[in-house]
Amino acid sequence: MELMDRHPAHWLPARLFWGEEAEAQVTWLHGEDEQFSESFLQDTFNVWMRRPINAAFAPVTSLERLRARAASLPGIAPTGFIFHVSRCGSTLLSRLLAQAPDTLVLSEPPPFDAIVRANHRARRMTEALQIDTLRAMASALGQPRTPGQNRLFIKLDAWHALQAPLLRAAFPDTPWVFLYRNPIEVMVSQLRQRGMHTVPGVLPPALIGGADPSAVSPEDYCAKVLGAIFAAGLAMHTPGRSLLINYSDLPNAINPIARHFGLDPNDPDFQTALARELKTDAKRGGDFTPDSVTKRAEATPAIHAATMAWLTAIYDQLEDARRA
Repeated sequence: MELMDRHPAHWLPARLFWGEEAEAQVTWLHGEDEQFSESFLQDTFNVWMRRPINAAFAPVTSLERLRARAASLPGIAPTGFIFHVSRCGSTLLSRLLAQAPDTLVLSEPPPFDAIVRANHRARRMTEALQIDTLRAMASALGQPRTPGQNRLFIKLDAWHALQAPLLRAAFPDTPWVFLYRNPIEVMVSQLRQRGMHTVPGVLPPALIGGADPSAVSPEDYCAKVLGAIFAAGLAMHTPGRSLLINYSDLPNAINPIARHFGLDPNDPDFQTALARELKTDAKRGGDFTPDSVTKRAEATPAIHAATMAWLTAIYDQLEDARRA
């Protein structure tokens, strides 16, 4: 651990796991001051893991070490959270926010998710310990990567909307946005290439709204999970604290989102970087091509039926709340 002690800010918690120990263990990776240039933090960690220092020396510590570090080396306090239903522009939004020179964005950090999910297969943490550990993890991951960084945004996983009470208890002063999209388009995207929350059996039912994979068709399972996330986004909406953003509003909505989070959308450097980023597909790179029309054309009768059963009504309610 001596190497970690020399430059503690260069080491970030990359994985949290439960082995034979009663308490979780934390694996750390050396990242020095490299930027998070990939769309997802896990992709950044995958790059780091191939470096000699991490291949030879990836220290594993207790959670107590993580919590102690938060006290001795606090990171940037979270400026805002990005909740979303998946396939709705959240990656684009996180990359747009990252263009502000004083801003650090953590996109779906795996060890943060591990804490959120700690109790969903076995009781491992009290809620008080979960809250304390979430704060410590955000602090450790939120170390400034460049001088002057003082804003931190965390793009959460889609199912985290269903854990909003826990996250709001841990970070009561942090505002958020909730991104959603026409449900037919989200359904087509998920059934074309599923995220882990829409693959039956990967996540426990209690984490994703209670969908039973043995009792419904693939379309109904996907729609029920997404419907629970849509409903959670509406339930946690608090005017003044949160914004509801439809995918169709992007990228024009970046200015009200920036103001919501206390950024200056008129900063010339921000606008220049923004214009450059908007030309790029946020997930795949290359030029961005709108796909809403294509997705709707691909929707099968089964997708339409499942969407009508589980998603259309809550989507309409979100639209009404957004326009209010």
